[in-house]
Amino acid sequence: MTSDYDTLTQEFLAGLVLEERTKLYNDLLALEEVHKLNQHSSYYTFKNLKRVFRRRSERRKRTFRYINSHNNELLIHQIHEQHFFKNKYCIQIYFNSTECSYIVIEQLLATLKAPDVSPLRSFREIAV
Repeated sequence: MTSDYDTLTQEFLAGLVLEERTKLYNDLLALEEVHKLNQHSSYYTFKNLKRVFRRRSERRKRTFRYINSHNNELLIHQIHEQHFFKNKYCIQIYFNSTECSYIVIEQLLATLKAPDVSPLRSFREIAV
């Protein structure tokens, strides 16, 4: 499955222009930082009593949407969920309307962080 995500991310990034790649990279760095802080945390609050009476509520905090030149769409939702008094953070990732795991974000970041390997120039020997 990881290799599927690897090829998927390679193809997606190949269709992005440099400006969009830079914006995606910055957004993913911010997303990674928030995800590291909140992925295993939950808390209880009695502050929003109106929402407590609904069994479950969710609010989107941030949404990232990227479409490359091949019309592939990457959609990332940061969501705050509340079940009665318990609050938690979650992330939903969709690639072309198919839900994916967080591994896609990790693969994208790893690919974007890796230095671009420019093709070596081939020099011809000149006979004098």
